[in-house]
Amino acid sequence: MGILQIAAALCLVFPLQSTSKALALHIRQASESLPQGFVQVGPPSNDTPIDIRIGLQASDNAGLEQKLYQVSTPGSAFYGKYLSRDEVKSYAAPSADSVAAVTSWLESQNVSVARTGAFGEYLSISIPVSRANELLNAKYMNFTYADSTSAVSSSTLETWGLYTYAYSIPEDLTQHITLVHPTTAFAPPLKRNGRKTTFYPASKSNSARTTGKVATRANPAPASCETLVPPSCLQSLYGIPSTPATQKSNTIGVTSLESNWAEETDLQAFLTEFRPDMSPNTTFTLVSVANGTNPQVSGDGSFEASLDVQYTIGLATDVPTEFISVGQIFVTNFFSDLMSLAEYLSTVDNPPQVVTTSYGVGEGFLQGSQDSIDLAIQVCNSFMAASARGISLLFSSGGCTAGTTNASLFPAFPSSCPYVTAVGSVTGISPEIASNFSTGGFSTFFSRPSYQDTAISSYLAKLGSTNQGLYSPNGRATPDIAAQGENIPIITNGKQVLELGTSASSPIVASVISLVNDKLVQAGKPVLGFLNPFIYSNPQAFFDIINGSNPGLIPSDCFDAVEGWDPATGFGTPNFDAIVAAAGL
Repeated sequence: MGILQIAAALCLVFPLQSTSKALALHIRQASESLPQGFVQVGPPSNDTPIDIRIGLQASDNAGLEQKLYQVSTPGSAFYGKYLSRDEVKSYAAPSADSVAAVTSWLESQNVSVARTGAFGEYLSISIPVSRANELLNAKYMNFTYADSTSAVSSSTLETWGLYTYAYSIPEDLTQHITLVHPTTAFAPPLKRNGRKTTFYPASKSNSARTTGKVATRANPAPASCETLVPPSCLQSLYGIPSTPATQKSNTIGVTSLESNWAEETDLQAFLTEFRPDMSPNTTFTLVSVANGTNPQVSGDGSFEASLDVQYTIGLATDVPTEFISVGQIFVTNFFSDLMSLAEYLSTVDNPPQVVTTSYGVGEGFLQGSQDSIDLAIQVCNSFMAASARGISLLFSSGGCTAGTTNASLFPAFPSSCPYVTAVGSVTGISPEIASNFSTGGFSTFFSRPSYQDTAISSYLAKLGSTNQGLYSPNGRATPDIAAQGENIPIITNGKQVLELGTSASSPIVASVISLVNDKLVQAGKPVLGFLNPFIYSNPQAFFDIINGSNPGLIPSDCFDAVEGWDPATGFGTPNFDAIVAAAGL
């Protein structure tokens, strides 16, 4: 699938002399050079408003992680006993001391403070840029992204939000503050985790075929599925039932960021064409988060939103679907949208049991600033809170990428977060092989979680010296599993097109998990919740992929698909009946 690139206004900050009140300052600064693609366009006016979130240290992230693994690991005495909103809050909320200390500093500077976030983990302020310069001992400059294809005016740029290159906070508050946002986190334009969109007729896959290897395969499917993979092919390959789900309490959520909209008329046409056994009037419920919208205006549908709703509603037959529209274009940014999504899932009374998200950014593009890493960690911890409530969070894994200044190999964020499930891509049916763009990598932000130890140690022993020095062997490894991601037909704005990318794979897997959950709820059992401990305990529930590799966005291969777990396809593609059996049904 293509990449949606949007100009972003950034702020370059230079350290100033300390204000009249003598303070020991802790200076945070990005790398000396600007991230690739960003160009200065001039300073904002002094009265330009800026909304700033100050993240506070959670009371007990380690305790929350331990509890998450207890309720998510098969065989645990706590398995399936997911946490309530208040129980999560007892771990994720900041301490009273942190709130008091940071609030006192802001109020001493005559800044009004509001407590925000799912559990009060942010202090939010809204002040003019001139005032922000004084508060953070900084100076702001606007930047835009040079590679953007969007024609925007300078006034539009200012509405994007302000980012910084360096800033300062009082030294004695560093133990309480995890981040100040927006600051030095130079986020690149939003990317859909995919590669391209093409119009019919289907083109032949460009993934190289490998023969001579033997492993468990997906179920048989018609030969036509080599070049066109509608829901019927996925049902054949993975044993996905077409019978309607029955448990209305079991729901699935589809995330939409920055005004990627889904048209009901396109969904109706898709169901008529590819699921004639379903009512064409089957649709989704709009959930607005951070002023997200979904206007039903002809021509406003996006490829991503169309893909996501059509391969959840069109596969998870009669599972109620929420279209979670988060934020507005030119108003919010990627990190803010992720915060808002996590806040909604952590606090809503009845969250969807499965949520699929098909957006991300390569970790390599976030390497220039410690604040970018801190922001990713804060967002990841917010997803941990949501997962602890029994939600299966699935993210498309993106592609294996190189950094902006070196040849190191990086996975995508947020799929690299250890508290979500990363979904890679395969293509073909005889056999299924790794798509050449599917993710592969080891996080430099997050350490390897315990549930991965056995599988990753085994894989690294096979890998030997290949790519040595280009990845972090102790990092969280992705993907966890995979699904078809090429030649996926959708209908958007009245036209039939083919989608290609891991952003197709995530909603497919989400549909499988939702249908398994339907059976679990019917049997009086808890839903699967955070999937990864279950996946790594039950590799037999997936069709192993041992062919193909993932050169991704760089000239040479990242990693090969091999027997067992690998950084191209994880443990492989879903086997519905085997997952149901592993779940105890």
